[in-house]
Amino acid sequence: MEYVAFMPFLIPIVAILAGTYYNIAKMKSEAARELGKATDHLEDELAEAKAERDRLRQRLEAVEAIVTSEGFDLEREARRAGIAEAADRIDQALLNLPEPDDVRAASDRRRVR
Repeated sequence: MEYVAFMPFLIPIVAILAGTYYNIAKMKSEAARELGKATDHLEDELAEAKAERDRLRQRLEAVEAIVTSEGFDLEREARRAGIAEAADRIDQALLNLPEPDDVRAASDRRRVR
């Protein structure tokens, strides 16, 4: 019988706690949705950054291949010395490395003009 005296106070307390729990659950679900949107944006940026890194890596490999080729060294020496005979010894196949698509497109545009 002693618990009957606390019943009028117990019902509002339970209702307040239930409302608070509902509001907290609602805020968590909204925060999760917003976080998902932000994460999607970051994933897109990451994919773009990786693609750019891969393009730069390919360009760097092409430049390294050109600079480390024998033909590049011989041509550079011939230009420094002004020797025409050295230019004849250059293996032209070594100098004709495939160009990256960006460089090729830019040179094609210059040729068209």
